[in-house]
Amino acid sequence: MRAPQGNALDHDQYGVVIDAGSSGSRVYIYKWQDPVYTSEVEDVENLDSVPQIFLSKEWTTKTSPGLSSFKKKPKKAFKNHIKPLLQFAEEIIPRDHLKSTPVFIQATAGMRLLSDKKRDLILDNLCYGIKHSTDFLLEDCRSQIQVIDGETEGIYGWIGLNYLLKNFDNYNASDELHSSFGFMDMGGGSAQVAYVPNNPREIEKHDDDISSVTLRSLNGEAQTWRVFVGTWLGFGANEARSRYLAQIVNSLPENTNDRDDDDFLTRELVDPCMLKGSHTKFKFKDKDFRFSGSGNFEHCSKSIFPLLRKDTPCIEEPCLFNGVHAPAIDFYNDKFIGTSEYWYTANDVFQVGGEYNFHDFSQKVKEFCESDWREVEQHSENGRYNDIPTKLLLDSCFKANWILSVLHEGFGMPRVGIEIPDDQDANDRDTSRSAAASVAFQSTDSIEGYDLSWTLGKIVLYVSGLVEASRNEALVGINPSKNDIRIFGKHFIPGSISKSEVSATGYRGLANHLMKTALWVVVAIIVLLLWKTLFPQKAPRASRFPSFVKLLKSKLSRWWRSDLPRLSSLSSLEEGLFVRTGLESDDRDGIQVRSRSMVCLEDARKTSREQFPMDSPISNPSDNKHVRTNLRPAFSLADFSAFARSTPPDRKSGYADT
Repeated sequence: MRAPQGNALDHDQYGVVIDAGSSGSRVYIYKWQDPVYTSEVEDVENLDSVPQIFLSKEWTTKTSPGLSSFKKKPKKAFKNHIKPLLQFAEEIIPRDHLKSTPVFIQATAGMRLLSDKKRDLILDNLCYGIKHSTDFLLEDCRSQIQVIDGETEGIYGWIGLNYLLKNFDNYNASDELHSSFGFMDMGGGSAQVAYVPNNPREIEKHDDDISSVTLRSLNGEAQTWRVFVGTWLGFGANEARSRYLAQIVNSLPENTNDRDDDDFLTRELVDPCMLKGSHTKFKFKDKDFRFSGSGNFEHCSKSIFPLLRKDTPCIEEPCLFNGVHAPAIDFYNDKFIGTSEYWYTANDVFQVGGEYNFHDFSQKVKEFCESDWREVEQHSENGRYNDIPTKLLLDSCFKANWILSVLHEGFGMPRVGIEIPDDQDANDRDTSRSAAASVAFQSTDSIEGYDLSWTLGKIVLYVSGLVEASRNEALVGINPSKNDIRIFGKHFIPGSISKSEVSATGYRGLANHLMKTALWVVVAIIVLLLWKTLFPQKAPRASRFPSFVKLLKSKLSRWWRSDLPRLSSLSSLEEGLFVRTGLESDDRDGIQVRSRSMVCLEDARKTSREQFPMDSPISNPSDNKHVRTNLRPAFSLADFSAFARSTPPDRKSGYADT
């Protein structure tokens, strides 16, 4: 789209989005023209396209480790982690625009794994720091500083990808289908996939599990897209690696008996996914283990497969992996682009990023995995692997095999070519051949030189929400699937923020907060009067009741540094007690959020208490603790299979998202 001319600079607007991931946080700066001004400029082309976003390679920087690393020191989260990123943004954005520039901090997998209390302490510190140490626009901490669920992250990624591919330009509402690419993302802690099935029958068949994404073109007309998104918490490359090493430890014969002392006799272990001559340490259940590499590509591939949890019960076919139900992927027509780990591993280590070829990629992975570590170290010193850290290089054999397993065993992508069924109609066969000629999957970190980041999707949605509707159009935002709304109470995620959208609920929360603060003040006055009455000769100094004064100060301070009360520190999520079949480590503290890759134990218990009596005690839901599946489960997978078969049809789609 051609940018407006004339006094366009007077209508520049900026936005800042911080991706607070599990391994680090990255700030992105975006610019656009005021949609009201842009839509009124006579020579603007493509009014049936979403507003244009301007971005630059130089408008981003990163800090590490992740925001979740401040769980034991939340008061330092803003100063030591977020403030440097915002200072970078202040150097780029004109000073007279700062007060009108919204900032969004969107935390992902790392923060999802923390307890509610730890998350809130960190988020409160960020809210207070931004309000008192910067000039950025922060209307509502609850909406602008949050932990987003995996589904939202996946949809943002899908929006960002298709925006860069210009699939939101020249939108014609009368067309049944609109061209789009599927989005695959694999970070350190989680993995996502988001796509619009090209087959209308798949959309109709799986309507209950498909979300609606509404954008708005400059002419005020709505763009509606039906997007399926699947998310897997604990299936990112780093979390999968930790689960894999724990799997090796747990597979030892001496660890499968009924010993109570957990005194692991074997501390030296062999890992086929590490190169010969390489070594690493791994801490498990407070014990230190040492792994040595054997460099066996075939054994590595086979030992990784169980991590996909393909044996997890599938309530409704088809399922991908870990029991996640999804519309069937048609690799003749459904094309995907993968980013993050899909790109880093393929490009930095094996130099085969871009269009994916199973033969080329797997061959290079095999050669690498069966190399000598000293030889690889030498190549690294000579700059062969893009100067990636030794630790990342050490894990590259595993990560590459994990990607192969996810793509082909998890998503069912054909390994060699796309076969065309013999019974397919001649015309359809010609269409399929044409589609199959294009690559079903490719990896990248940028489109036309611009970073491929889900944060772009967030800002595209936000700016679309600033466009005035031409008539009584649907609100811009993400409308969750019917099952997410019906079963888990998920709500509409608006595309933009305004005073009116802070809602009466938020103001009621503020009123309640003020009442509690007033109550504390009244209690303090009463205590002071009683003190003076009972001890008239003694001055009511604060030093005589320091604990009470400290508590009162804490309550008042918490109110003063708060914006509108946060309804939830998780974006549109509901928490509960769950069996998560994909994570067996017992060192996770805090709750786990509801996900399509989790079995909801609470719902199962209510329906099947009489059918499957539980003789094993479980934690109280109020404890917000997850159930360890490496212990004897209170509700087994076999029980769950029977429960699924006996559950009424309207309850069978018991999934939500992270």
